[in-house]
Amino acid sequence: DLILVRGEGFISEAIEEVTHSRYSHVAGYIDCSLGDGYLIEAEGFRRTGYASIDKYKGMADVYRCETATREQLQKMQQLAKWRVGGRYDYPLLLWEFIRYAFGVILPYREPPNVRICSVLWDKIYLDVGLILCPMVQYPSPADISQSKLLCKIGSI
Repeated sequence: DLILVRGEGFISEAIEEVTHSRYSHVAGYIDCSLGDGYLIEAEGFRRTGYASIDKYKGMADVYRCETATREQLQKMQQLAKWRVGGRYDYPLLLWEFIRYAFGVILPYREPPNVRICSVLWDKIYLDVGLILCPMVQYPSPADISQSKLLCKIGSI
């Protein structure tokens, strides 16, 4: 499942304003056979890593891809765990701002293992054959929330 977050604070509010979306962040829920699951997220000022689902209590909606197979879901969890430790892609945030504010898509090549939150999860889905955002190379949380493959199943 993907957790789409309605953020608090200056950066989150700026992302929501520029993208005309209620969401500023995307995290992925990872199931845990030992009890409660946890999130994996790319977040500014830290490496891609784990977070408690309670971090976004009262601030997030849960989206699911109903067409994903069990094998795809297992592979996505594995891929997400492999990306833990990656760096945050600050230049891509500027690229996204220019795309939304001015309608200009500049050339950009993402470095390896460097992601923003929405691109992290878009690439994981893409790696298992699920295209969340056709025609959008570097999707924002706003783009992810509009994916035809995802449906909202609840809130945290």
